[in-house]
Amino acid sequence: MNRELLKENRAHGNPLYPVSIYPNVEQLNGQSILDCHWHDEMEFIVVRQGSAIFQINTSYYEVHAGEAIFVNSGELHAGYVENEDDIPCIFSAVVFSPDLLLSQAFDIVQEKFITPILKKQILPPPHIKNNERWEIDILHYLDNILAENEENSVTCELTTKAQLYLIFAKMFNHMHTTTRNESRSTGSHEKVERIKNVLNYIHEHYPEPLKLNDLASEINMSEGHFCRFFKQMVQKTPIDYMNNYRIQKASKLLENTDKKIVDIAMDVGFDNLSYFITVFKKQKNCTPSHYRRQFYEGLN
Repeated sequence: MNRELLKENRAHGNPLYPVSIYPNVEQLNGQSILDCHWHDEMEFIVVRQGSAIFQINTSYYEVHAGEAIFVNSGELHAGYVENEDDIPCIFSAVVFSPDLLLSQAFDIVQEKFITPILKKQILPPPHIKNNERWEIDILHYLDNILAENEENSVTCELTTKAQLYLIFAKMFNHMHTTTRNESRSTGSHEKVERIKNVLNYIHEHYPEPLKLNDLASEINMSEGHFCRFFKQMVQKTPIDYMNNYRIQKASKLLENTDKKIVDIAMDVGFDNLSYFITVFKKQKNCTPSHYRRQFYEGLN
């Protein structure tokens, strides 16, 4: 099984500077602001406006404006709003490779602080609430990283690395010591791995007809148990998740090819053009043809 297909299909930064900055990500239509995914990079998400429920593996955190969450490498994560009528959620994100924290030589910093974090022998606190001095300092450093990278300052690479070290230094006294056996004994690890397997199957086979029974069989569950498990872990039904993923793929084809809309619908797994347009409008608030037109107008 190609586990790489499950990962977010996006390069974060470049090999010399593996950092990506997303300064102001706005909530789109619907309750999902960040679809369920995972990547090898670490990530800090700072909520700027409104609030959201962020899922990290099997835990949930209600994060308000002025607070942040930390997502460790390989952790399944997503974001949702509970009430679409509230203030729309806007957040910023700093995504970076753990390799950025490594030293060329194995020194005391590497041995005492960085290696235990990377091996997950110690776990940083996931929710930065802006209540205590150390949390306020971390949020200040994150603001600096976001501002300096957005401005592309001459020293942004240097100051970003320096401030990431300062962030982990501030977090250090609040980290939880654990062992691999302890982390797996709760059953959450098994649940996360099972949902990763089925998401991988969807990502690999989305152009094909997918039946619920096929997905359930991938993780040895009955269809009914599988549907309940999937909704619990992803906050969407399997059908909604498949449709969302297929529409993401269709959007890229609309942006990057001149294929006919009916062909794109078939390419991403819809065998009915009318249903494809209905689902597309529900997600993107416009028809596929209007989406393509808006995209090309935005390039000009």
